Amino acid sequence: MFRLLGFLIGSATAITIILLLLGIPDFHLADRGIDQQRFDAVVGKLKEKQQEVADVAEVLVDEAAGMVDDVQDNIEVVTEKILPDIADDHLVIRSELQWYSFWNPFRSEIAARGFVSRLEKVTGLDYRVVKIKIGVYEVAFAYDNDVERRTKLSQISAATGLDLPDS
Repeated sequence: MFRLLGFLIGSATAITIILLLLGIPDFHLADRGIDQQRFDAVVGKLKEKQQEVADVAEVLVDEAAGMVDDVQDNIEVVTEKILPDIADDHLVIRSELQWYSFWNPFRSEIAARGFVSRLEKVTGLDYRVVKIKIGVYEVAFAYDNDVERRTKLSQISAATGLDLPDS
């Protein structure tokens, strides 16, 4: 009990000495008009900045739309010039490729991607990792027909020494 009483008396004495030495602080709580004016000025500046940003964004969007229109016009011109040449040369435009999974599924995507990166370095072919479900990732390559699929399997088998079915 005496400790608590001593603590309270000591704290009150310390606060009194600080107030006598430094004086009573002036908080300006009664002048709300100045605070409101400052707040209104800041809000006004923010609205001006917001309008400037909106104007710049509108200009950028207009410029980007113009560029897109120019690119689309150029694509149409180039397409009109190239398509007759392609038809004349009897080039075949490939349909959507099929993907063939040729290896046992991996349990992690990191392992599958590591396998793909090593295969790409060794064989020079493009592969992709196909997520079947959580914890099941397969490695596949693109092919257009059965002959191409067998050729790629043979190429992988020759380059890596892996025993692949149908190779």
